Amino acid sequence: MASITWRYEFRTNLAPGQSEGVYWGPSDELKGATFTITAHPATNRRNTNFWLTVSEVSIGTRDIGTGDIGNVQTTLWARVQNNGNVGDGTVQGYVAYVTRNTP
Repeated sequence: MASITWRYEFRTNLAPGQSEGVYWGPSDELKGATFTITAHPATNRRNTNFWLTVSEVSIGTRDIGTGDIGNVQTTLWARVQNNGNVGDGTVQGYVAYVTRNTP
């Protein structure tokens, strides 16, 4: 199995309980593979917990061709959520790692 990992930085203000959808693509590199996505919160205060969960990962396709010419675009989507409790920190930013695995 071959794999490659991409690194992305996001700026946000996710308070505990909040979530956001994140998109990658459209790109041909998203076709014919499986993906692992992790998100690592940035810390900006000492003695404060920062939590992130990645869920609902999906791949979407859309044919934007015309007539008998196909042009299928592929997009990767995931939900990133601050699953901290009241008193935990608002996530100001995070780094997401997307790993593409092909057989």
